[in-house]
Amino acid sequence: MEGSNVKKETIHSLKEVFFEEWGFIENLTNWREEISEEEVSEFLISLLKSENPLIRNKAALALKDRKENKALDPLLIAIFKNENHNYNGTMVYALESLDCSKKLKEIFKILFYESYESKISAYEILCNQTFEFTKQDLIEIQQMWRERKCRLEKYPLRKEVISMIQDAVDGFM
Repeated sequence: MEGSNVKKETIHSLKEVFFEEWGFIENLTNWREEISEEEVSEFLISLLKSENPLIRNKAALALKDRKENKALDPLLIAIFKNENHNYNGTMVYALESLDCSKKLKEIFKILFYESYESKISAYEILCNQTFEFTKQDLIEIQQMWRERKCRLEKYPLRKEVISMIQDAVDGFM
């Protein structure tokens, strides 16, 4: 039990001391003897809540490299957080190595509403992964796309982006 408390204190201290250190996140996996894989994963996931986009992105890339599927929901939460909309492309890119099979609507939401970089990664996910979905999911996706197309005057998209989105929608319909 005492060893567990020491590890928790160590993790907390590392967060405090190295939180802003760029190389720290990169080298975190080298500390396997002192910190378990589970603790490394939890730490990286916790960094997705950082207000610093560089820290979030570095953590997302580390989770992508680790193919850490338990990061799927935390990544989606960080992606859709209002303050992150202009800085979430790397986090969406990180989703490419994770199993998004049960997140079809969320991936389409990224494709419809997020930044260009995010749209590209979302499209890659839609093209390269297999999804589980219901007829209701498809109806909701169609409705989201209709609503997005109605707002093209206010929030325009380039023609090639509209074509890419339509291709993805048509592919699932």
